[in-house]
Amino acid sequence: MRLNLDLTQKNHEFNVFFTTDFHLFHNNVIRFDNRPFKDVHEMHIAIEERWNEIVGPKDVVIYLGDLSFARREDKQYVEDMLDRLNGTMHFVLGNHDKYDEIKKMSRFKTVQDYLEVRINHFDDSGSRVETMFCCMHYPIYSWNKAHHGSYMVHGHCHGNLHHGEDASFYHNRRVIDAGCMLHDYRPISYMEVMEKLSHVQLPKLTRTI
Repeated sequence: MRLNLDLTQKNHEFNVFFTTDFHLFHNNVIRFDNRPFKDVHEMHIAIEERWNEIVGPKDVVIYLGDLSFARREDKQYVEDMLDRLNGTMHFVLGNHDKYDEIKKMSRFKTVQDYLEVRINHFDDSGSRVETMFCCMHYPIYSWNKAHHGSYMVHGHCHGNLHHGEDASFYHNRRVIDAGCMLHDYRPISYMEVMEKLSHVQLPKLTRTI
């Protein structure tokens, strides 16, 4: 699916954010990720507060999967929490998400496995440009328009690809792990993504005859 967002119109003043891998009600994730919370309830409160500190009612958030491990008796808490979060949300499914359950949640405007977000915005010189963000729960080695400056935003890895021999995956690629545990449990804006990857040079196009 493609999502076209225009940030250049005066009557459409909003921002675009990415985040993923909340793992609500997943007790073990606190230990796995070394999350700085005493329990999942403290984690839930922090995620909600930090989201609403930076995301406004008119903003758009792309959530990249693995929302919740809630049992039946906890599912209403999850839906109530989502209702308290600012912004319009688009959901990209993760390996721990069930399509039917996510689709029933009215809070998500769209639900899909893969999403291309095309943002019209002004660059530093004031020129109008279009930047594309290819969004999937899993990291992709090669993605649409990569050679033309697009970005790949993913989750799933919880920062593990940043270590050891797998760290080369990010070398000279416009790829970022949007996992909440890597960004102080806050959504990151599209401009933050671009700034964090501003050092990456575009690969040279090669042509064969």
